[in-house]
Amino acid sequence: MKRILYRDTGKIIPLYSGLDKLFIKRLNTEARMFSSNALNRSDLHEKHPIYKLNKSEQLVDKISNLFHQAFGVDLVLNSNEMKTILLHIGQAPDKKSYTMDIKDEYYSQVDRLPKLEEQGDGMRSFASILLDIFTSEYSITLIDEPEAFLHPPQARIIGKMLAQNNPENRQLLISTHSEDFLQGLVDADNKNVIVIRIDREKDINRMRILESNKIKELWGNPIMRYSNILSGLFHEKVVVCESDYDCLFYQALIDAMYENRGEISPDIFFTHCGGKSRVKDIVSALRAVGVPVVAICDFDLLNSSSTFKPLVKAFGLDWETELAKDMKVVYDTVNSQSNVGWDILKNIGKHGLPREALRAYENVEATCKSNGLFIVPVGEMEDFDKTLVQEKKEWVYKALEVYNLASEEKLEGARQFVQSIIDYKL
Repeated sequence: MKRILYRDTGKIIPLYSGLDKLFIKRLNTEARMFSSNALNRSDLHEKHPIYKLNKSEQLVDKISNLFHQAFGVDLVLNSNEMKTILLHIGQAPDKKSYTMDIKDEYYSQVDRLPKLEEQGDGMRSFASILLDIFTSEYSITLIDEPEAFLHPPQARIIGKMLAQNNPENRQLLISTHSEDFLQGLVDADNKNVIVIRIDREKDINRMRILESNKIKELWGNPIMRYSNILSGLFHEKVVVCESDYDCLFYQALIDAMYENRGEISPDIFFTHCGGKSRVKDIVSALRAVGVPVVAICDFDLLNSSSTFKPLVKAFGLDWETELAKDMKVVYDTVNSQSNVGWDILKNIGKHGLPREALRAYENVEATCKSNGLFIVPVGEMEDFDKTLVQEKKEWVYKALEVYNLASEEKLEGARQFVQSIIDYKL
C-alpha cells in the first residue's frame, strides 16, 4: 500500500544539525497517547497544551466543538483539582449559569464525567492533535498517520480540521494511508494543500506531486468527489471498469486464480465510473499523480470515436499518428459490409472482423495494451461464456455461484485476459 504525504505549505526554514528540534515537532502515534493526559501542577509549563488551554475559555470552547463533531460529546477542562489540570468527556455543564456561588456544584458535575485519559486510543489521539493545532509554537509539525485508531468518518473529520485550522505561519507534514483522511483534506478546499504520492523501489523513494489547483479541479468533478477514486492512490495498480459488475467479476477471477496457486493476489484496486465515456476522467486523474492505471472497456468502445479518441489521449496516445490509419481500415470495413455491424461485433468482438480489418485492429489493440487500455476481445465481459444467457448483473452472479473461477474451461479466455492486465507494467 502506498503512502501519501500531505504538506500544508508555508515558509520552509533551513535545517541545521542540532537546531531542528527548536522549530520542528514530531507528533507521532506514541506521543499522541499521552500529550492530552492530565497536567501535574508541579510540572506547569507555559508551552504545554493544557496549560495554554487553561488560560483561554475561547480556546476550550473551540476545541470542544471540534471534538464534539467527531465523537458527539464535549471535551471539558477541569481546572478545579489541586494536583492536576485534566480533561473530561461528556455533556458539559452549562457555563452560562456558572457563578462563584455554585462553583462547587459545577465542578462536581465535571468530576462525574469520564476522564479523557481513560478513554480509547482514538479519542486521546484525536484530542492531542487538536491541542497541537491550536497551541503549538513550532514552525513545522510532523504527524504520522493521524487516522490511526479512528473510524473512517472521524479520519475524514480530522483531515478537514487540519486543513481548515492550521495557522498560516505553520507547516504540517503528514503521512497517511487513509483515503478518508485524504478526502477530508480535499474537502477543506485549502489552497495550500499539496498531496505527494511516494513510491519506494528498493532504497529509492519516488515522489509525484499533485498541486492544490489540480486537486481543486479534480475534486470539482462529481465522479471524483463521490467515488472511491482516492483509494487508488494507495495501491500498486488501479483498474478502471465501466461498471461495478465488471469490477466484481474481474476481481473475483484474479483472487480465485491466485488462491488456486497458493499465492497472494497482487495489489490491484478496481474502480468503476458508470460508463465508458467517463473512464478518461479517472484515468487522467490517476496518471497525473503517477498511479499505474489500466482501463477495461467493452468492444463497442470503437463504435464511438468521440469516446474512444479522448480515452486514448488520456493514456498518452496520439490518435492521428498512432491509431488513425488502422482505425480507418476498421471503420471502412464495418461500414461497407452488411454482414459486419457494430451490433454484431458488440457480442462477438474482434473475431467478427474480416481478415484485413482484424489485422488492422490487432495493431490498434497492441498499441492500446502497451499503454494500459484493454478492450474486451470477445465483445463484452459476459461473452466470455455465452452459455450463461443472462444480462451482465445476473451473468456475474451466476458465474460466481456455479463456477470454480480458477479452473472452469469456459472461462479460460477470461483468465488469459486478466493475466495480461496483471502482467502490464507502466
